[in-house]
Parts: sequence; structure tokens; C-alpha cells
Amino acid sequence: MVVVPDGVRCAVCGDSDAVVLCDECSKPLCTNCRTFDMWGYGCGHVDTKAFCRTCYNSIEINPYGGGSSGEK
Repeated sequence: MVVVPDGVRCAVCGDSDAVVLCDECSKPLCTNCRTFDMWGYGCGHVDTKAFCRTCYNSIEINPYGGGSSGEK
């Protein structure tokens, strides 16, 4: 997860300052437009992923949660 420097606007809503980049498409996202998912692997290892809603809902990008909410 990449933290965004101050002054960068959210690429989704354009209303707020972004705080992270989408882990797939690199759009800057504010706290209201980001969606988190946790990907576990191995023995107790978990990565936190930050996605825009489009990438989060894509089964090709997010096989653990994509397509489950029905949003586009």
C-alpha cells in the first residue's frame, strides 16, 4: 500500500485529499473512496490491499473479494 503525499486529490470523487494509491491501477484515493481487502497466505501472513471500487470488484484483479458485492 502506497501512501500519497499531501495535496493530491482523490481521482474518484475529486472532493477530498487522497491518502493511498489503488494497489492495481494506482489511482489516488481518499478515505471514502478506498476499499480494503486482506489477502492471507502461508502461515499467518496477511497483506492489506487498498483498491478503488472498480479494481476491488474485478474478479481478475481481486480473486478473494472481486465480484462478490455486485457493484460496478
